[in-house]
Amino acid sequence: MLNIAGSEYDYAQVVYVVLQECEHRRRGFEEEEFDQDIRACAAEKMAEIKAAYDEFGGSAAYWEALDKEVEEVVVPRYLVASREMTELERSNFQIWRGGDLAARFVFALIGLFIGSIIIALPFIPIFEDMFAIALMAAGFLYPDLKRFMFERRYTKVLNRIVSDSAGYQENARLHYMTSQDIQKAFEPANPRRLPP
Repeated sequence: MLNIAGSEYDYAQVVYVVLQECEHRRRGFEEEEFDQDIRACAAEKMAEIKAAYDEFGGSAAYWEALDKEVEEVVVPRYLVASREMTELERSNFQIWRGGDLAARFVFALIGLFIGSIIIALPFIPIFEDMFAIALMAAGFLYPDLKRFMFERRYTKVLNRIVSDSAGYQENARLHYMTSQDIQKAFEPANPRRLPP
């Protein structure tokens, strides 16, 4: 798995670009054909990258391994995470009334009520009356906090997919390669023919 075409064709770089394209387009995909649309988007981007890769004279063996990694490992992992995130986005992160202004005021009142009860209980040692106000503010911001939490978790999953691909390439770079495999890695995917 030697990459002789340049660092922009390393696993992490290619996976990042493919996921970026899929992420850009995923919100527009219909629920019924979501998996097929994501796979088609990834295949389209990989074809675009392959055209540029072939111009640089990269090896066919490396591209086959990279394409297999994207198709069999990256896209299935992305599908699971993106389907869940898309469902959450379509349901407004499962927040009552979508977190509109009225819902925010209700959440704030609930926070104020719970904060007041906690302050009034003698066996919970809270001496600041501002605790109820802090819970009220947290209640008002609850929809934003919930959305931020889910988006942050989703971003971590995407970053983990990219870093796992980079780690896999790094581990498999020269380990267990025969001299024949190394020679094959230096053969270009589309050899250029010289004019007679």
